[in-house]
This record gives sequence, structure tokens and C-alpha cells, in this order.
Amino acid sequence: TSIMILRRKRSHFRTLKAIDTPKHSELLAELLGILIGDGHLSHYQASMTTNSETDKEHAFYTKRLIQRLFSISATVKEKREENTIVVVASSRTLVQFLHRHGMPIGNKLQKGLTVPRWIKQSSKYQEAFIRGLFDTDGCIYADIHKWRDKTYQHLGWTITSYAGTLINDVQAILKNLGFSPTHRMTQRSVYLRRQNEIHRYFQEVGTHNPKHKKRYRKFVKQMKKNT
Repeated sequence: TSIMILRRKRSHFRTLKAIDTPKHSELLAELLGILIGDGHLSHYQASMTTNSETDKEHAFYTKRLIQRLFSISATVKEKREENTIVVVASSRTLVQFLHRHGMPIGNKLQKGLTVPRWIKQSSKYQEAFIRGLFDTDGCIYADIHKWRDKTYQHLGWTITSYAGTLINDVQAILKNLGFSPTHRMTQRSVYLRRQNEIHRYFQEVGTHNPKHKKRYRKFVKQMKKNT
């Protein structure tokens, strides 16, 4: 009887973990960008870890995105002592799906991170992927410098990754989308420095991380005051 109970439990477990398998879409491309940025796949879980103080709203956005795409529940766990917040979805089926669509299982850097091939085939997918990656591994900042007793402030936009292949892919995608990224081999970041292109990025590609939106608006406001 104990074997029968175990079998029932196992079959119940499989029923609970059934997921929708979405087609290629902008939402799926954005989720891949988020996971390649801050995500991790074990054999039974997909997770995304981020800063609990600055990125909490984006963590809940990611949770809703997973639920919308796969019709599976995801949990959000805050680890205050580590200043982190973790989104977790437990499903081997989900892990296998994400792995087939370009997300490595285990150590991402050792596996060699790249932009999934299917995303490269559509400019809309490329935009969505870059949005997801920037929202996790990106930064908008004020580049301040002085010259002849005058202070100048410019916007800076960057995505940072320790995966060289991914950085090269990001640079290629940005060029394909009509931007002018800069990158040196000694750096682990891709930059946008032209002011009109940074504004265009936020208008056309956008962000689903309120942190970036607030910082962008704050810096734009500051620069208008200084002109």
C-alpha cells in the first residue's frame, strides 16, 4: 500500500507541474533575457535572484511573466540578511523547456552564454531580449565631468556581463536595431553614449524595471535644470 500511495503522490506531483508550452514570442524572449542576466536553472527549478532593495518590483514582474507564459505558480522569497529576493518556479518540465530555448542548466558562464538563435531571427525578439537583459544586468547612469570650471552631465547606458560571447551578441543586436554601441575587448560592458540613442532606447525598447525608469527620469530632469 505504501508503494501505491507513493505512486499516487508521484502522479499528483506530475499533474501539478504540467505547464503551458508557449510559442516563440516577445514575452518569452524577454524572460530569456532576464534569466540569462540574473537567472539560474537547476534540474528541477528555474530561479532569478536580484537586489531586494532596488529591484523588488521587477522580481514580482518576473513572477507574473512566468505565470502568464507557463500557467505555473512561482514564489518570491526575500532573504533580508543577504539583501536579495529570489523568484522560484519548481518544475522539471519548465527547466527542460527553458534549456531547449537557450538557457544553460548549471553554471551559465562555464557553459558559454549566448543569445539564443531563435531570438536573433526577429528584431522584435531582439528588442525584448535586450530589455530583459538590461533590466537585470544593465545600468543607466549620469556621466559627470568638468572642463574649464564647467560641469557637464551626460547620460550613460550599459550592459555588463562576464560572458564574452554574450557581450559580442549584445553589441551585434544593438547595431542591428540601429544603435551605435561601444565596447573594448578589455571591458566587460557594452555602452550607449549618444544621447539621442539612449532616449530612443527608453522610448522604443523601454524597461519593465521601475528602478531604471526612475533613474532615467531623474537624470533627464537634472540635465534640463543644468542647461
